[in-house]
Amino acid sequence: MWVESKIGLLHDRVFVDEEEYEVLRGRRGWRVIIDTRAAAGRVRYDSLRDRLSIESPLGPLEIRFRWRGTTFGWRGRTYRVGSMVWNRLTIFEGDRPVLDGKMTWSGVRFETIDPEFREIARELAVGLGLRAMAIATSFVPLG
Repeated sequence: MWVESKIGLLHDRVFVDEEEYEVLRGRRGWRVIIDTRAAAGRVRYDSLRDRLSIESPLGPLEIRFRWRGTTFGWRGRTYRVGSMVWNRLTIFEGDRPVLDGKMTWSGVRFETIDPEFREIARELAVGLGLRAMAIATSFVPLG
């Protein structure tokens, strides 16, 4: 299973294997993933506070990014976000990688997803894709 987000100027999409889901832009920066077969999750990335918020049918998740040692709790476990150096992104439980992927030109692509993250992989891909785009655009010279 792989999940890839594509963040565009006018609209966003997320792919799970070969299946495409539309992502609608809502109020206050929320992105809603449209799935006609299941309950939708929604995602918001606040670039000023460097905070990712996810509301899913399984419950809320918030990741507050720090310069070093970003951790978050999900379903009674603690996870650590690895560095985003060289366009790689890994989330660990202890020393074990549970989510692994890479940043692309338009978002994030997860290539390894442990079962505990499969239900929110789309939301994580969109949220981390939004963060990757915010970071990439902050380094682009304007003049």
